[in-house]
Amino acid sequence: IDDHSCLNFEGFSDDPAHGWYQDGLGPETRPQSEARADIFYLWLCEHLDNQLESGDDDIFDAGVTLPCEEDENEFDKVCLRKRKRRTAILIGHGDFTNLLMTRIAAGFGHSVENASTTHRSAFVHYNTGITELEYFGKGRFLVMGTNQTPHLNNLNDMNLLSGGGLRDGWSYIMPPDKFILEKEASVAFTDELEDHVREQTCAMKTLYASKGRSNRSLSENASIGDKFSDVTILVKRGLQVAACASFDGKTGHLSDVVIRPSAKGGNAWKALVEEAKMYTAKIQINKLFVKAETDEEKSFYENNGFVVVDEQNHKEMNIISMRWNADPNNVILHQVSDISTKRHRLSHL
Repeated sequence: IDDHSCLNFEGFSDDPAHGWYQDGLGPETRPQSEARADIFYLWLCEHLDNQLESGDDDIFDAGVTLPCEEDENEFDKVCLRKRKRRTAILIGHGDFTNLLMTRIAAGFGHSVENASTTHRSAFVHYNTGITELEYFGKGRFLVMGTNQTPHLNNLNDMNLLSGGGLRDGWSYIMPPDKFILEKEASVAFTDELEDHVREQTCAMKTLYASKGRSNRSLSENASIGDKFSDVTILVKRGLQVAACASFDGKTGHLSDVVIRPSAKGGNAWKALVEEAKMYTAKIQINKLFVKAETDEEKSFYENNGFVVVDEQNHKEMNIISMRWNADPNNVILHQVSDISTKRHRLSHL
């Protein structure tokens, strides 16, 4: 026991008269628990960074083996060590451990997708589970193992494995469909896309975009160019990109139109095209060009106001060029709004 063993992080009042929950007012809400996890994660990183800066003998790089340690087995957690290492032991409940682990895994990139419900991914944890982390400073963690129960591997100890199964309620921690299926269409300059959005759009185009109808390569789509000629049209479900396309404001061409297969049953495709049409009003070109390769695509675009202007056979594929012209009497298309704040909620889709 030393002066490092008596630290506390007080997330709640320790007055027993207040009961177990927040300030005696009942269970904390999801936003309150997320905020508490944010505070604890910050506190933990700062505390561990402070420990690393101490320069004490029991803090060292365990990835380096000294000559006297060659016979040690690092996987044997109970054997005697030549050098003692400082270890921080955190004890908490499963759901809070999950909130902490999502932040550790995100590496300061964590964000709450919907304030009223849980994240779409989670770390399940037994009441008696052990998660092992190695800390390297400045928020850098290696997850060496999570939710392990080596002390309960005997068949006679199975009844002690509690709190870590689907029947213990973990399936209910997944956010309901209503929170993650609401669609939102938007327009963004390609060089201003958030990193997680850029990552998804590049992956979707690599998997699903036809190279025959693409006007630009993926590297060109990711490059920084003239803003009005380098725009991405998006339909998102929360943080997930459901559909995307590249739009060239100089020519009016919509290319690399990609719909996530799981989103084709909804109206994501139509929402994407409608958003592109409305953007043409902002930049005052009021026309849109797209290429179709299948009868399904041709029929969809025709049903949404496009007409065929050309048809060519290219590398054994039939490429149909189609055009849409804005109806000057349609006042909706003349709405102009700031691209940085333009959002259309599509909860009815």
